[in-house]
Amino acid sequence: MKSFLAKTISGHRERLVGFLSPVMGRVAKQCLPIWNNHDKVSKFLGKQIQPWADLSFCTRLYAIFPSGKLHSDVLVTEDVAENQVIRYELILSYLSEGQLDELVLTEVYISSTMHRTCITAIQPITDGSEVIGYLVGDFDLRKLPQEERAIFPECTWRQLKGDPAIRSQLFKQTFVPGAMDEHVNDVLNIMDELVVERGIFRAAIRFPSSRATLWVLEDPYDEHTHILEEILDPSICLAYPRRPYPDNAKIMTDMVRPILDRFRQLRYGDDTIYLRTGILNIISGMVEVIFSCDGTHLMPAEMFLEKDDSFWFGVSGK
Repeated sequence: MKSFLAKTISGHRERLVGFLSPVMGRVAKQCLPIWNNHDKVSKFLGKQIQPWADLSFCTRLYAIFPSGKLHSDVLVTEDVAENQVIRYELILSYLSEGQLDELVLTEVYISSTMHRTCITAIQPITDGSEVIGYLVGDFDLRKLPQEERAIFPECTWRQLKGDPAIRSQLFKQTFVPGAMDEHVNDVLNIMDELVVERGIFRAAIRFPSSRATLWVLEDPYDEHTHILEEILDPSICLAYPRRPYPDNAKIMTDMVRPILDRFRQLRYGDDTIYLRTGILNIISGMVEVIFSCDGTHLMPAEMFLEKDDSFWFGVSGK
C-alpha cells in the first residue's frame, strides 16, 4: 500500500479510537459491579444499543472473558441477524499478544452476513489491578464518523501487470494496423480540439476497437463513446460547445498535443509491445497507457512526456 494512503488510513483509525474509547470505556466501567452475573451483564448491554443509548450505532455488543470465551449474550440491533458467527479468530489474534490496557481496533473486514465493511473495537474491563474481561463492539463503518472531505494521495508512477494469459502469448503476436490507425492524425487533431477547446477533461483513445470515450466537465458522471466514423467527422465539435480551459487543470494546454503525439509514437514504436489504449485526464494531471502485453502505466503527465523510447521498449525504438 502506498505510504500516503497508509498514513491517511492510520490517521482515521486514530480518530475512531478517540471517538469510541470514551464511550466504550464508560460502558466497561458500568459492567464492573455486575460482572459476575451473566444475566445482568447481558441485560445491561442490551440497553446500551437501544436508539437512545450511547452505543446505538453499534451493530453487535457483547462481553468476553480474558480467554476469549463469551461471557454475555450477543446483543444486536434490529437490522442485524442474531445468528451471526462471532469472529473469534480475529479477536483472539489481538488477545494473544497479551492483556490490552486500552481500546484497540481490529482491521477492517467484510461481514459474512451483512456483506458490509465492519470494524471491531475491544475495550478492556479492569477492576483496577487486572483485566477481568473485555467489552467487544462490532461496528458498520457506514455508521461511524467519517472525514467531511476525502483526502487522496498525490499520484505518481504506477506500473500494473495485466492478464498472465495475454502476457504469456505476447511474443506470438505482432502489430496489425486497425481502422483508426489509417486516420490517426485526423483523430488526434479532433481529440486535441475537444480537450483544449470544448470541455473534455478526460479522453480515452482505444485503438483496437477504433473508438474514443470522452468525459465532459459539466457532466463528469457520464461518459460518451464515439465510434471512428463519429470521431473523424469534424462536426462532432458542434456537439461539444466551446468551454474555457479549466483553471484547476494540472495538464496545461500546450501539453495536450505532445501527449497525444506520444500516444501515436507508442502505438507504432514496436511490432510486439505497442499501445492499445491511451488516456489523459487534464484535471488529475495523469496519463494512463495500456499496452499489448496488457500491462498498464499510470503517471503524471510531466513524467510521461519525459520518458523516451528506451524506457518503454528498452531500446531506441523504430
